[in-house]
Amino acid sequence: MRKTALCTLTFLFMSAVLFARWNDAVGRGIIPFWINADDFYTLLVFVSADEETSDIIHVRFCDENGHWCSDTTGDMFLIRHREMLVFSTTPAVPTWIPTTANYGYAKFRVVDGVPIQAWALIINELSGAAMVVPAYDQYNGF
Repeated sequence: MRKTALCTLTFLFMSAVLFARWNDAVGRGIIPFWINADDFYTLLVFVSADEETSDIIHVRFCDENGHWCSDTTGDMFLIRHREMLVFSTTPAVPTWIPTTANYGYAKFRVVDGVPIQAWALIINELSGAAMVVPAYDQYNGF
């Protein structure tokens, strides 16, 4: 519990000093942290900014050491033009991606390079409070 509370406070501080704009993570990005422990879970939100083209998006969760902690065979999802996809680290939300770690970071990329707007929401189930985590551009793929 202490470790989760310390990580949450650290992430809150980081989100206050790290600034990201809406289009910082276009087609290949990294979400710097996610939590799936105690009463916290994370929603990943992806919006296709393309008006005409669909694409395939790959989403992978990593633990704090950079090891994959989500299913690496089922990480591909179709994202249509002007569509929003929502993924969760809890089974209470329909599009659930199971993870083996309690916290870490997430990587995503699209196959054809369609512009994607992405962010994460870390939600406390008890209070209903949410914290937005922006996505950043990542130049190296998986």
